[in-house]
Amino acid sequence: MSHLKSNKLKITTLVGITMVVFAIWQLGFEKYHAKFILTSANVLYKITGSKKFFEFEKIDGKSYFWAHTIVEGRKAKFNQKIGSVLQPTVMILAWQLFLFLVMAWRKALRLLLVNLGAFVILQVVFLLQLMGYHTSATQRFLYEFFISSFYVIALVFIIKDQYLYQVFKRNPQGTTP
Repeated sequence: MSHLKSNKLKITTLVGITMVVFAIWQLGFEKYHAKFILTSANVLYKITGSKKFFEFEKIDGKSYFWAHTIVEGRKAKFNQKIGSVLQPTVMILAWQLFLFLVMAWRKALRLLLVNLGAFVILQVVFLLQLMGYHTSATQRFLYEFFISSFYVIALVFIIKDQYLYQVFKRNPQGTTP
């Protein structure tokens, strides 16, 4: 079961895991995650026979998705910074890795697959909305909703797990009230 008994130790461990995950993210994992999201969206477009596609590019240290689409019958290309879209993945990954230290590994693995899977699907859906931003009011609305919401969505996953599994207890065993 849990090797971490006190909330203080749990918080310290969570902060440490988050710092390690963020360092790995900055050292290049962001690029691999971006390419995974991009490839997933491109596969969906290829399946439907669409000529639209995405590219990933890093310019002056900043990462971008490039959407290649057709607007009013003409080819168009526009970019989207990926920071606020993909960086919340660090929160999800750190939290999920932390859960392996405070609950049974099978339960932690199931939560990892469900939470990370759902979060990645939302990121792919966001990318698909980006492609239709200039041609559909609905897609524009969904894009604008998602663009500033990924940190909140990640936080909702964490709060959900805390609520359901009481990772941080009010009076954890082994501490005084």
